[in-house]
Amino acid sequence: MNFFEGELRQMFGNAESISDAKFVGKTMLGKLDDDLLVKAQFISTNISKHYDAIQISILNRTDGVVDKETMLFGDIIGTKMTRCSDKVNPYMWEECVGKAYWYTPLTISEKAQISDTVLDYVEMFQENSLAMQFK
Repeated sequence: MNFFEGELRQMFGNAESISDAKFVGKTMLGKLDDDLLVKAQFISTNISKHYDAIQISILNRTDGVVDKETMLFGDIIGTKMTRCSDKVNPYMWEECVGKAYWYTPLTISEKAQISDTVLDYVEMFQENSLAMQFK
């Protein structure tokens, strides 16, 4: 398991709303219901190998992409202080092949905040959530 898989497992491995989750590289793919899948992937939005966001895709098995959202870590948990007293948006840095880490380390609660934000979005697409909204 690489660093990115470990981070995805920590954030989404025990999510009740996602079943049959598979983790490969920077991507997690899981089942929401009989028709919908969720794909979560760490992405770089600005600088190569600076993974500062997670992209969430809701996929229908037969019709393809239902919705896609990119969530910047800085928008979810705010900026972080570096050792040089600079504020930066948090990101994972892939320094060289096989060597990756958070540029500014995140706490367990910050990772949980990212996970909760993503899961709030994902759960809107589950059958029970949509049915309850219209009752």
